[in-house]
Amino acid sequence: MPFVTGSDALTRYVHVLLAVVLSITVLYFGRDLFILLVVSGLFAFLLLPFARRMERWMPRWAGALVATLALVVVVLGLFFFLGFQLTRFGSDFPALQERFASKGEAFFDWVEGRTNLDRREQIQWFNAHLSDVANLGGQAALRLFSGTGTALASIVPIPFFVFLLLLLKDRFRTFFTRLGTTREGAVLDVMVRISVLSRKYLRGVVNVGVVFGALCSIGFGLIGLKYAVLLGFVLALLNVVPYIGALVGSVLPVFVALVTNDSPWHAAAALGVVLIVQFLDNNLITPKVVGSSVSINPLASMLALIGFGALWGVAGMLLAIPITGMLKVVCDS
Repeated sequence: MPFVTGSDALTRYVHVLLAVVLSITVLYFGRDLFILLVVSGLFAFLLLPFARRMERWMPRWAGALVATLALVVVVLGLFFFLGFQLTRFGSDFPALQERFASKGEAFFDWVEGRTNLDRREQIQWFNAHLSDVANLGGQAALRLFSGTGTALASIVPIPFFVFLLLLLKDRFRTFFTRLGTTREGAVLDVMVRISVLSRKYLRGVVNVGVVFGALCSIGFGLIGLKYAVLLGFVLALLNVVPYIGALVGSVLPVFVALVTNDSPWHAAAALGVVLIVQFLDNNLITPKVVGSSVSINPLASMLALIGFGALWGVAGMLLAIPITGMLKVVCDS
């Protein structure tokens, strides 16, 4: 066994540290391109079996085109569905503003009856402390709108990339075949495992989202909460982000219940629906539907969410789990 000096160990450490820093730098400054490639690759993995079936009855380019158009139709259908629900919410927004104002008046009266602060002092206190919140909210809204434009610009090329990846899949197969082998087998085998993992994960996420949204919508409908379908499927979309999405999503139905209903028990019932569906999702739905397709322990999941969230924002949090699963497959090989 060769003897390793302290100088050699330090040199190796510096090289590894430099490689990590350079990799993080490239991932951060090239985030738009990497997000586009990762999302397109995941959708291409998902549509690969469907494209192969289509190629039995039509040319390869036509099969890839049909599979890509099917993806576009499904995504547009989801946007139209949510847009229809948001239209109903927008038509009721003035009434919600009036109810929110009346709730604020009742809150001021409640504070005045239990403290020595009159309404003028309360308003002065709120104005003094909420000005900073308003500034932060304005900055957040500006970042949101600018990020939305960037996101839309990034979404548009995805179908073209998916089509090209499906069309050129045989060339990628040849490339990975010639790339070499690992201890566990050919590099192509690793890519096949990544493809299967991605496909299982995406199918599981979609199925869990539909079941989660349907259960929340039914529960909100049973307790008489307005916008039950919209809130249910918004919570399902937020639930894609582990841990954080569920925490943020639980606030929305409670807030709507407080604004649209005079009873605090209505808000408690809305929170109860979210907690029950979350319990069913964590213990029954997700383990049964997704299974062990991405076997990552909770600590690694949290670190991945924090790391990719810092690198790529919300998109990084959505992609953290599948990317970590792919890296695990690579490291295992």
